[in-house]
Amino acid sequence: MTEVQLAIAAHPENVDVGFWRAVVGYSELADDNAVDPLGHGSTVWMQDLDHAKPLRHAMHIDVSVAREHVEARPAAALTAGERIVDDSNAPAHWTLADRAGNRVCICAWPDGAIGSPRRCADQPSSR
Repeated sequence: MTEVQLAIAAHPENVDVGFWRAVVGYSELADDNAVDPLGHGSTVWMQDLDHAKPLRHAMHIDVSVAREHVEARPAAALTAGERIVDDSNAPAHWTLADRAGNRVCICAWPDGAIGSPRRCADQPSSR
């Protein structure tokens, strides 16, 4: 048996589990994590990063959501207090970020919006 857990490192003042719960549609199990309410997906765990350690890596996650429900995810993230980095390809996909700058693409699935790219692209915005 294997368990895969996604650990997102951030300095304590930037740990933002509410954002990650909102964008992936997960529930709270403990203060520092988010779990799939269906029990199928990996746990998202927020790891406190010591201030002496710089955040040296960049990552982003693609979250695919049924096309008819996709607009609710960025809305939930905004309600949780986070920001949209790029919405130039909405409603096919949005790029959002938490306070620490970790990015996530919310993608319409299976085919995105008509006339839009099929996969998420983590593109910086001029905002």
